Amino acid sequence: MNNYLFSVFELVEHTVKAYKDKEVLYDLKNRLTYGEFFQEANRLAAGLKKLGINKGDRVAVCLPNWNETAVIFVAAAKIGAILVPFNPKYKHHEVEYILKNSEPKVLFVTEQFDENIGFKQAFQVVKTLISVRFEHPDLLSYQEVASSASEDAPAEKLDVNNDLFCLLYTSGTTGIPKGVMISHRAIVQSANIMAKTIRCTEKDVFIVPAPLFHIFGMAVNLFCAISCGARIILQEKYHPKETLKLIEQEKVTIKQGVPAMFIKELEQEDFEDYDLSSLRAGIVGASPIPPNKVKEIRERMGINLCQSYGITETGSVTATDYDEQDERVILETVGKPIEGVKLKIVDENRQELPPGEVGEIAIHSFGTMKGYYKMKEQTEQVLDKEGWFYTGDLGVLDEKGNLRFVGRKKEMIIRGGFNIYPQEVEAVLTKHPQVVEAAVIGLPDEVMGESVCAVIKLKKGAACTEEELKEFVKAQMASYKVPNKIIFTEDFPVTASGKIQKVRLKDQVMEKFNFDA
Repeated sequence: MNNYLFSVFELVEHTVKAYKDKEVLYDLKNRLTYGEFFQEANRLAAGLKKLGINKGDRVAVCLPNWNETAVIFVAAAKIGAILVPFNPKYKHHEVEYILKNSEPKVLFVTEQFDENIGFKQAFQVVKTLISVRFEHPDLLSYQEVASSASEDAPAEKLDVNNDLFCLLYTSGTTGIPKGVMISHRAIVQSANIMAKTIRCTEKDVFIVPAPLFHIFGMAVNLFCAISCGARIILQEKYHPKETLKLIEQEKVTIKQGVPAMFIKELEQEDFEDYDLSSLRAGIVGASPIPPNKVKEIRERMGINLCQSYGITETGSVTATDYDEQDERVILETVGKPIEGVKLKIVDENRQELPPGEVGEIAIHSFGTMKGYYKMKEQTEQVLDKEGWFYTGDLGVLDEKGNLRFVGRKKEMIIRGGFNIYPQEVEAVLTKHPQVVEAAVIGLPDEVMGESVCAVIKLKKGAACTEEELKEFVKAQMASYKVPNKIIFTEDFPVTASGKIQKVRLKDQVMEKFNFDA
């Protein structure tokens, strides 16, 4: 049977029939079987329906990686409501914008929501707030809603290609957050194909530190695992030591995350003390990773790590083959387009370029968004009439169709007329034995237009000078790519999904060194 044409609810329902008594979720507090999970989702769906939530209504979710979060996702899907999940750590103005833009009928919150934003402020936009894991006199509780209906709500008939599963708001690092409209098919097909890519079965155990409000945590982790009847360990807060401990304790086989997570785990002084022999496969994605780090993770963790490329607006796009033998492909590319996806590299006029040439990555996919919510003009800027989405990312295809990610178009540095791709310089810097992470940004320069600045995080206890690193890069790259300035840091500003926020980093550097924009 073709699972690609299921709605999210139907995907779960299909798996439950085969694995009713098998454990599906453990959020470090409670464990649920597939049967219990499905029963709770059905109860909550009926409760939401009784509250007047119907097909197309928005259901906002401001929760961490808890079992209840996954239950809400499935309950909303059953009645055709549209999820609006967002980061519990967002500040007042970010939450206010998302709520005003999406206009949800209900909002699920934690107790901390009142401290961060305030229930009173939320009530100005949302009629009903539902408390999860706490009681409040002005709020309905999750348990009240889940036990309020006397009979099940029927599953809504959905058009999986066009009916929305969720609105995911971009992190807004380059402007106002945009609500990305994502269909049921985009989530379900991505989940199934990623499961197929890493040969996932019901015997697998996933660990999920990636936030469920992010496309990577949602499609490539949660629903990928559910699609094949696997078991899922949810981490509310990511901590490298806890992750390593859980891998050993729960016999985790699939580990998927952003590069920063893998790198932090390798940094732990007692890394070698953990038994990671259960690990089998995983996907690293959501932000770039240098080839030497991919090699180190694969060797030290004993994991068949596949690189992938995807963005919120198009879902999963590429992945390296689980059975790939060519080390260059494994380490230096993000693989070939997955089933149902076409890629091309285009120039400034959106004309296709031949293999080997750097240009903008354009995508035609089953997972392409239906548009930015209430943003017709911004949608038309990136999505053409033939359904090609223009990413703003730079890449190059090899003769075999493997994609090498080069960097963000807006992050490209032009120094004295020469194009410099930050990721290329970062990859060289992280080869230095004392360097853990590197981020390269362009700073204004009156003579050259822009200068190259590298922000470096060293290994614990390591010592290294600016000149030493410049000489290291100079030995491996053209002189115009060598950073003019090198700054050392303990931590980078990152998004909730672990990506380094280059815009914030640049602002911090310019403020510190009194640069004029």
